[in-house]
Amino acid sequence: VCTCHSVSVLIIIPISLLNSDHILAAVDFELSAEQREIQALAREFADAEIEPHAADWDRNHHFPREVFAKLAELGLMGTCVPEEYGGAGADFLSYILVLEELSRADAGVGVTVAVHTSAVTLPILAFGTDEQKSRFVPPLARGELIGAFALTETEAGSDAGSLRTAATPTGDGWRISGTKQFISTAEHAGTFLLFARTDPETPG
Repeated sequence: VCTCHSVSVLIIIPISLLNSDHILAAVDFELSAEQREIQALAREFADAEIEPHAADWDRNHHFPREVFAKLAELGLMGTCVPEEYGGAGADFLSYILVLEELSRADAGVGVTVAVHTSAVTLPILAFGTDEQKSRFVPPLARGELIGAFALTETEAGSDAGSLRTAATPTGDGWRISGTKQFISTAEHAGTFLLFARTDPETPG
């Protein structure tokens, strides 16, 4: 087992390779200086701004909107989003290190940032049109808006292939008909990535 800065990897090497002429290249699991810096930034913030209040937030059912504003000021609401779209421009591992530190202090904060980034911002960045990316991604990456992921339905659950919410073109947009539930951060979100069926005849 190789353990370096909270990253543990179990390497299993077949005996046949050890007895052959294969050359085993060394693998470097050290974090880069930038990754360590981002990890330390997230850890310091979590220790000072999240962990001391997490239990009270849970007891009072409080959503700490002010914490996400502070995370945005540090660039941690768009850690791995390119700078041209308002993000910090760091790599994906740096983003994972941020989630690890935030979740250690309070899982709810970590999950909110994860949904905001992985389930809303990055899919728009990957699959959106140029207009959608320029319109929606920068406010999300800068933390001006929180993203919500609207998939789950009463009958279909989280099975995207069975969803019943319909999207019908109206000429200048879409009309959404259906019901969603269990949408994390819905009360506080400004951008929703919503799943809907555009063709009722298409299965799955």
